Amino acid sequence: MKFRKGVYIVFFFVGLTLFAFSLMPIFRNFHEDTFWIMTLVSFALMIFCLFAIFYKPKDKIKLNSKYERKRQLITRPEYNFLQTLREINPSKYEVLPQVALFSVIDKVTNAAYRNELFRTCDYCFVDRDTFEPLLLVELNDRSHLRADRQGRDAKVAAICSAARIPLVTFWMDGDLSYGTVRRTVLKAILK
Repeated sequence: MKFRKGVYIVFFFVGLTLFAFSLMPIFRNFHEDTFWIMTLVSFALMIFCLFAIFYKPKDKIKLNSKYERKRQLITRPEYNFLQTLREINPSKYEVLPQVALFSVIDKVTNAAYRNELFRTCDYCFVDRDTFEPLLLVELNDRSHLRADRQGRDAKVAAICSAARIPLVTFWMDGDLSYGTVRRTVLKAILK
């Protein structure tokens, strides 16, 4: 970028020099035919170079981190479980994966601070016609046995309880058969 501006500065002074020569009486007397052409070309060159020197494109947003697209939204076991959930009355319910709490819960007090709603639930059952959120579903693996994850899970459960949206938790190493999952989900939705 600096090199390009340097070139424009050089061309600006070339245009300024040509413009100055075109206005000298000696040049006018010897080159009367080209006087106007040289004056206009040198003036246009100076204007173009000034514009190029002082033009600032809109600043691009500079990021302090590197980002890349994930290869998949959910893991293969989560996808398989999603397929099981979608078999539960598909004419009545839609199941959405990876739903943030702020998408289904509004904070009505201290609304400016919604940090606790930036947590994600694995699945959300919504009414197929109205898209009303009906049930949140978590599919936990062994990482949820860690103290930090248990704190997060307790916070999510408390928020869901306060918002009166049911939350059901399944464990990857638990009973994930269709019958058990269906009974648990429908019981929670119909409460």
